[in-house]
Amino acid sequence: MRVRGYAPATPCWAEYAAADPAAAADFYAGLFGWAPGEVFTLDGRAVAGVVPGAPGRPGCWLGYLSAPSADDAVAAVVDAGGAVLAPPHDRGGRGRAALVADAEGAVFGIWQRGAFGGAEAANEPATMCWTEVVTWREDTAAAFYGKAFGWSERKSEIAEGVDHIEWCKDSRVVGGMSVMDERYPAGTPAHWRITFEVADCAAAIARCVELGGSVLAGPLDLPVGHYALLADPQGGSFGVIALSEAILETRL
Repeated sequence: MRVRGYAPATPCWAEYAAADPAAAADFYAGLFGWAPGEVFTLDGRAVAGVVPGAPGRPGCWLGYLSAPSADDAVAAVVDAGGAVLAPPHDRGGRGRAALVADAEGAVFGIWQRGAFGGAEAANEPATMCWTEVVTWREDTAAAFYGKAFGWSERKSEIAEGVDHIEWCKDSRVVGGMSVMDERYPAGTPAHWRITFEVADCAAAIARCVELGGSVLAGPLDLPVGHYALLADPQGGSFGVIALSEAILETRL
């Protein structure tokens, strides 16, 4: 489905920072069928970007939140206890961006649209379908995102004994939060995780491994679908999910 725009304080875009952008482009083109370039496209629609990362550092996915004013959003981040890593700057006529971190150090971007509003495709395979902050301290994250963006928590169980926390903005679900525990290595930094929809989770896992990637967790059979956490050859982690029939039917 083609997306025309995004409400404020909503995940709208994802970029992959890679020490070797060309190799990253080959991997994700091979995995998702994206046309490679500075902006990955699917059937002519922008779905994600790739930018040069620091030499010698693992690749990473960076999610962006939409904002009517990048400068105002950055001020709100600082007021809520976050930090500015790259101040608001123009990206030609495409928009205005900033790079920030929340109160626990999870890095994300701010995007103020110009000619470009964000990902142009959603609700189909090979597109970003979910973003979540992964943190050690739920209370700190809730206080930060509540103050900076007006988000509130909604708690449930995604499966028996498996907590699920959604972020809501004006009654709309905009993302999620996953709280780290002993299953994560000590010292794992707080971070944002990007998940992409796929038609077949097992096939996506096999293709990832074939292209030189690895499986970090899963596959997991959840009520919402079959999920796995993967890593590309440069160390960037991301999720894939084949949504359940019940979820897909809600789109009809």
